[in-house]
Amino acid sequence: MRFLLTGGGTGGHIYPALTLWHTIETRMPDAEVLYVGTERGLEHGIVPRAGLPFQTIFAAGLRRQVSLQAVKTVWTTYRGYRQAKRLLKKFKPDVVVGTGGYVTLPVVYAAARLGIPSVVWEANARPGLTNVLCSRKSSAVAVCFEDSGRYFPKAKKVVLTGNPRGSEVLHYDRKDLLSAQEAYGLDASKKLILCYGGSRGAETVNQVLVDLIPRFHSKQDWQLLYITGEAHYESVQRQLSAPLPANVAVVPFAYDMPHLLPQAAVVVTRAGGATLAEVCSLGLAAILIPSPYVTANHQEENARRLAQAGAAKMIVENELTPDKLWSELTKVLDSPEGDSLRRAALSKAAPDAVEKLYEVVMAAVTR
Repeated sequence: MRFLLTGGGTGGHIYPALTLWHTIETRMPDAEVLYVGTERGLEHGIVPRAGLPFQTIFAAGLRRQVSLQAVKTVWTTYRGYRQAKRLLKKFKPDVVVGTGGYVTLPVVYAAARLGIPSVVWEANARPGLTNVLCSRKSSAVAVCFEDSGRYFPKAKKVVLTGNPRGSEVLHYDRKDLLSAQEAYGLDASKKLILCYGGSRGAETVNQVLVDLIPRFHSKQDWQLLYITGEAHYESVQRQLSAPLPANVAVVPFAYDMPHLLPQAAVVVTRAGGATLAEVCSLGLAAILIPSPYVTANHQEENARRLAQAGAAKMIVENELTPDKLWSELTKVLDSPEGDSLRRAALSKAAPDAVEKLYEVVMAAVTR
């Protein structure tokens, strides 16, 4: 069988697709899998590094307002659609799976035109326009939140699967954890605060962390691994006062996050769908700072679902200060509140998400 995966822009669209690829490899060793993305998205670096065949097409973000830029976007999307049709005719996939991002639209529409079944997977509580449009052409839509189906009124079928990343992060061994400890200079006797802003980093969170780091001199039973995002690393380094506390490490990016996350006493992070799946599957205490710069502010809606269930703490970005973040860290790390968060997060886990998504994909092929 041949599977074509597509999705891009951010890690939240890419890594779940890679998790599905690993499952396909396990279930069907002879299957052929191709990933389609863009040259500008993070998938251009991540997917080839993972060892999956990769090709690119044109794609651009949809705009609701009429403008010259909107016209350019339509033209770019149409060019991508034509490229996708040629690619699909050549590769001849049995099914297309789209995990979101601009590139999904031209590929799913081209598949529909050619009579190839497709499945659209949505990570967030409130979907973006791209997946809503794709749902009209796909065989099924897979979602991660129970009530997300209401946003897909024209979908043929909506199935609750959860996020495949929640399955992937559960597979690690002690050797991997020890390697990560050595690589980042971690002390297993100290409470690890893992701070990261997603695959592209988070400028506002970075500024607050820069101001907060000197306080770690007084908290020797804590340690901070601070992942700035590659785009912000040099700027952060210029702002940091030297010398850093001995219990603080600052790095631009971490490719081995699945080996770091299980060791965290608390994570400070954004609220993308993949991140929340990892938090719940591992039963992590989390302080979520949803990005206000995403479409329809969907990260805040994601975070609010967990916060209302007592499964995470949430600080909206315009209320984020060093004092506020330090106070929340103290509550999580130095009181029973952290254990309560961990239990509630674990109750929201979907550890079999990738298996469910695989079943939806295979059902689309059969149908």
